[in-house]
Amino acid sequence: MKYRYIIFLTIGLLVCSACSDKLDLYPTTQQTEGTFYQNEQEIEQTVDEIYHQLGLIYNANGLPDLFGELYSDNTKIILRTGINNYGEQITDYFLQSDNGLIRAAWESCYEAIGICNNAIYQLENTSVEIESSKIDQLKAQATFVRALLYFNMVRAWGAIPYIDTKITPEESYNYLRVEPEEVYQNLIQDLSFAKENLPEFYTGNDIGRITKYAASAVLAKVYLTQGNNLAAKTELEIILESNRYSLDANNDGAINEEDYLFLFKPDTKNSKSSILEAQYLSGVNASNANHQVNYTPFFFDFHLPDQVITFRGNGHNTPSEDLENEFEENDPRKETSIYPGYENLSTSEFVDYPFTMKFFDPDFENEGQNFEIIRYADILLMYAEITQDAQYLNMVRDRVGMPSFGSVGYPSDDFPSLSLAIEHERRIELCFEFHRFFDLVRTNRAVEVMGSKGYSISESKLVFPIPLNEIDINPDITQNNGYN
Repeated sequence: MKYRYIIFLTIGLLVCSACSDKLDLYPTTQQTEGTFYQNEQEIEQTVDEIYHQLGLIYNANGLPDLFGELYSDNTKIILRTGINNYGEQITDYFLQSDNGLIRAAWESCYEAIGICNNAIYQLENTSVEIESSKIDQLKAQATFVRALLYFNMVRAWGAIPYIDTKITPEESYNYLRVEPEEVYQNLIQDLSFAKENLPEFYTGNDIGRITKYAASAVLAKVYLTQGNNLAAKTELEIILESNRYSLDANNDGAINEEDYLFLFKPDTKNSKSSILEAQYLSGVNASNANHQVNYTPFFFDFHLPDQVITFRGNGHNTPSEDLENEFEENDPRKETSIYPGYENLSTSEFVDYPFTMKFFDPDFENEGQNFEIIRYADILLMYAEITQDAQYLNMVRDRVGMPSFGSVGYPSDDFPSLSLAIEHERRIELCFEFHRFFDLVRTNRAVEVMGSKGYSISESKLVFPIPLNEIDINPDITQNNGYN
């Protein structure tokens, strides 16, 4: 999809004209909030901004990354700048409430929520003549993004302030933490509205916008998190029975490992295997991704495969040995998920510093690869989990030529039950896509799994601390247990 960005200029000092006794509230030479929202195009631009915000949240170091990946057993940090230890606090489980990464993630989420709330407010109060069905469709897009943001937040922090209207900074002090169950009920209401008012698909430049199937997918995840498997099953079946999605990502008529590899090519966008993506563009002054530069080695001599230009990555989300060892022999997904290292071009020595190639983009300075937030494989694995039917698990494995669960070649000694087999498959298939720790918490396996691997984890660490800065600003906001 193409983006159209809004630039809001700061309102300057209000001046009084010498020939008028009336205060000119909105300067005619500047674009302000008072002079914007005057036609259908400007109203649409307000909604377009939510897609930019979605991209910011799903970039590296956003909340889904920090909680879903860096906090899991998939990743580690070998070496990075010594300016602070915020990343190490997360990956090594000695979190402090003044962690700068967590604070930035909190602030980014609420900034994006504020933009969604403003878009909804403008749509509900506009005097511009727009068809009501279009108003509802635009509103549904903003409502969906807001719900997805809150869904990530309530899982990462538990009770959170829930704001669903446009407010002033002064009014924000009245919004304190509400219990997760109340948040979930609001999410179900919002996502149901989105599902009813979003189209099944788009064409042309609108491809990549949010569809009703994306709403069903997130609704399924909400219900699954709540333990309402019957409702989750219904939402997943809406997607499965639509026949709009397939494991045939490259749409060549054959389902094989080439479809998995196709997902992570730098120019692949909105394939048949993708239900929801964060949209990015390569090039200067574009809405770039930043996953690759953040997840590559923190060495100046690093270079991408078959590239000669060197650059230093930020060293986040380095694949752990534990994840590497969980890949089965001859699994073609491993080379894309975990690349073993690189050759120092000056010394010809191999540098043992693994990194993921899921975000490969030769334009490393201005990355443009989209991020698949929800893939069809995720849908199939959730459906296998709910129905306890191995055929949906095996569809994902068959696609890459791996032995089916229950067959002679399957590693049944390691994963003897279907539940463990699905947990294993989700880890391998979706690694570095921000699912792992969310999955472990949802299935009540986080303490057992992480504790067995030496992580200093307890029930209180299944959520992040509320940023200390937020409590300093508003002492009525409480802290999560274990972080006082």
